[in-house]
Amino acid sequence: MKKILVITNRYKDEELFITEKVCKHLEDAGVEVIRAIVDRKMKTLNEVLLGDVECAIVLGGDGTIMQFANQLSQVDIPILGINMGHVGYLAEVDSDHVEEALSRLVSGNFKVQRRMMITGTVKKKGKEVLRNTAVNDVVITRNGRLQVINFNIYVNGNFLKNYNADGVILSTPTGSTAYNLSAGGPIVDPGAEILIITPISPHTLMNRSLVLNATDNVEIEVLPTHEEEEYEEMMEVDFDGKDNGKLVPGDRVGVTGADCHVKMICLNPVSFMETLHRKMKES
Repeated sequence: MKKILVITNRYKDEELFITEKVCKHLEDAGVEVIRAIVDRKMKTLNEVLLGDVECAIVLGGDGTIMQFANQLSQVDIPILGINMGHVGYLAEVDSDHVEEALSRLVSGNFKVQRRMMITGTVKKKGKEVLRNTAVNDVVITRNGRLQVINFNIYVNGNFLKNYNADGVILSTPTGSTAYNLSAGGPIVDPGAEILIITPISPHTLMNRSLVLNATDNVEIEVLPTHEEEEYEEMMEVDFDGKDNGKLVPGDRVGVTGADCHVKMICLNPVSFMETLHRKMKES
């Protein structure tokens, strides 16, 4: 490793103590370090910072990694996450084991795991008005006043089921341990290539998740609710918990596997199930 980008969430490392520790260790090993101090409002990094970078070290939590995963995946830069948050599934390294992890990184003692992403689109009156990519999930949910959402699900153009529910989660394997897990969805090995559909509190006896191929095309058709018309615009679509787009009856949200993958640097030889066991004990 000759050049590494260090991305720091300023709210997670306010005094930059861990950041300075990371940068010093890398520079002492002869690595050129590029620094980026970010906040929650930043959506993209300055492209000048990405030139000739061999990997990005992200200090924060899973949210910080997802904040820039799409941009980094576009330029094929792998990510090593240092967890400064609570329960981190994407951020592999704890802040207490930084120096050991960095030594392995610089020496090339690591593996790179490709993780699928999903692309979501929003169409209004047949016209695409929004397109984005997610590492974890695309979520359609109510916004504001309590109400039940009415929607149809289509898979590869074929009608699957009508739901009255609080919403629906379309998740990647990486996102299976996020909102999908909280809603009762399955936990999936993050290296898998599948798409998970999990309804949120459906008003039906059929509340199971559906597991599809990553290449399948899923479309959610938003239908009128039983509430008054003035409340029918209180629905939204979220990409990894951000980038909201408001939805009204007649809108359609399409989701399928993305062309790009996010690359995560893996330093620990432990299996996903061992990591999952440890994280569950901590939470």
